[in-house]
Amino acid sequence: MHIGYDIDGVLTKRDYTHVSRFGVQGLIAFFQTYFPQVIKRWTLSQPLQDNIEIAQKISRKHTISVITARPASFRRYTAQWLKNVAKIEYDHLYCVGLKNGFSERKLKVAQDLEIDVFLDDTKETIELFEANGINAHKFETWEEVKIYLKTL
Repeated sequence: MHIGYDIDGVLTKRDYTHVSRFGVQGLIAFFQTYFPQVIKRWTLSQPLQDNIEIAQKISRKHTISVITARPASFRRYTAQWLKNVAKIEYDHLYCVGLKNGFSERKLKVAQDLEIDVFLDDTKETIELFEANGINAHKFETWEEVKIYLKTL
């Protein structure tokens, strides 16, 4: 099975896509320009969801594509975080950016990759995926995801 994971709010406990996108984009641009080490430290120190071991096991048994609204400039640090902190094995990593329309960009990537199911914490993204024929599931806990995947 080809499974897509979002990162923030799914693999991590934080989801910054729900705050003002303009505010987040402005802060990101400011820190990238003047304090790039802050961006590196922030990207590499995201707290893991509880029971992340379930996601790690799933990633060893299935094709995994990580599709996140993080900016492309975060890709290198995000890959390090996935490998060294989350310990998630994955086949593809896409950072589509926080600008307006990130759900649509995530959908386009998922369609191109022919993902079977996508896990996200954003209701709007889930609804968009479902409306376009991709099985999507709103993330609550990894225990619940484990049960959900068994029913597919």
